[in-house]
Amino acid sequence: MSKNVIDFNAKQDEARHRRKEKNLDKMQARFEKALPTEEKDPKKKLLNIFKKGKPKK
Repeated sequence: MSKNVIDFNAKQDEARHRRKEKNLDKMQARFEKALPTEEKDPKKKLLNIFKKGKPKK
């Protein structure tokens, strides 16, 4: 195989991944603005968001 061969699928996957990472920060900021919490730990924060949405029996 030649050194000049380019794998387009790999390049597309890398570009897609970079776009997702860039948009993740924007989405996270929008989520924080919509549901502000005092919790600092991201896992606990996410759990608290879903706990608030459940109706209590």
